[in-house]
Amino acid sequence: MSRILLALTLVLMSALAAPAASIPERDALMRRAAAVRPNEGDFRWQQIPWQIDPAEALKLARDEQRPLFVWLAGGRDRDGSPLERC
Repeated sequence: MSRILLALTLVLMSALAAPAASIPERDALMRRAAAVRPNEGDFRWQQIPWQIDPAEALKLARDEQRPLFVWLAGGRDRDGSPLERC
């Protein structure tokens, strides 16, 4: 029992004796955040006029004489999705 108590005491004392991690400066944090912050080009897909109604999308594509791009996603792990795996 005393060996366990001694071991725990040594572990706690060594943790307290360890130097504290330095707090990063605000400028350093801002530089690190700028590296991962999304830029204007990352949000271009949100400018696309997405349609969820296939009939309306087909009508719009015909009116504008543009191709229709169909994107489907689904599977058993997605709630409410009509698609299933084969």
